[in-house]
Amino acid sequence: MSEIVTDEMWPHFAPLWTDLRQIAPGLLLAGGYALFLKQQWLVSQSRFLGAEDGDSVVTERGDKLIVGWVRTLVPIHQWKDQRPRVTKDFDFIANLDLIASPEEQRQLYAALEKHGFEVVPANARWQFEKKVSAGHSVVLDFHAPSPPEERADLRVESRRVKPKRSLGQNVIHGRENPEVIGFELHPFPFIYEKVEIVLPNPVTLALMKLIAMRDRRLASRDSSLSPEKRQEEDLQARKHAEDVCRVMAMMTREESDTASGVLDAVRKSPVFEAATAAFLEFFKTDEDWGSQAATGRWQVDDFQIIRSTLAAWFR
Repeated sequence: MSEIVTDEMWPHFAPLWTDLRQIAPGLLLAGGYALFLKQQWLVSQSRFLGAEDGDSVVTERGDKLIVGWVRTLVPIHQWKDQRPRVTKDFDFIANLDLIASPEEQRQLYAALEKHGFEVVPANARWQFEKKVSAGHSVVLDFHAPSPPEERADLRVESRRVKPKRSLGQNVIHGRENPEVIGFELHPFPFIYEKVEIVLPNPVTLALMKLIAMRDRRLASRDSSLSPEKRQEEDLQARKHAEDVCRVMAMMTREESDTASGVLDAVRKSPVFEAATAAFLEFFKTDEDWGSQAATGRWQVDDFQIIRSTLAAWFR
């Protein structure tokens, strides 16, 4: 039976997220914490209904509870490892209009200050940190897509997306992340602990995870790094490989139905080509590194379903 994992991040995330979304409704949650919450949601809903197969969920719409059926690519009760992977940071995707808006920027910064998040000097204004206790902190990153050339109100400096005209110190920037391409298409909302959480579509999440896995895997083979650093990079690469599979396994029928439209929109991009190359190098066969890193966490048939779906996308 799946179990809910204690989430030490939630008390720091939920109030901040609620305030930020009131200012910027287009803000999305990505990264490991997004997958953690989606898995927690799937587990909590199946437990709430007393279901054993993990398909039954309750969706809260206002004051009315609507009982429905959510089917995922791999039902969670079939997972060999059902514990959500705990993470220590948040990844938000900010759209370009938010980055360019002086008023929303100032409100956003005020909300960060209200909840105890301060600028990380080394990554000023796209990364913030909240010190929780001695030696322990929560970090959040703002990611942003690459602005098109016609956006005269934005500029990119050292992978930092910022307003063309300086808005002063009390603003946020976005870390330029081309892998978030398509994030605004068919985002996935769900209610968890009475808070609406909104994630990017699984195509964008898979793109992000495949590229992150590739980059960490390449770093793990870099002979100029220390053995300890290479081992850490290998560990992170394996986590991203596992997350690729989690993204796919938790894809709902609704998300699957809209995936083709997202794929059509992003397929000609360099990012998609890079993700396809990563899939072909690391996941195409049972012997490839990504398959070896992830397959042990899944039933044989379920892993084949995950990989065949990826293959249909990244062909």
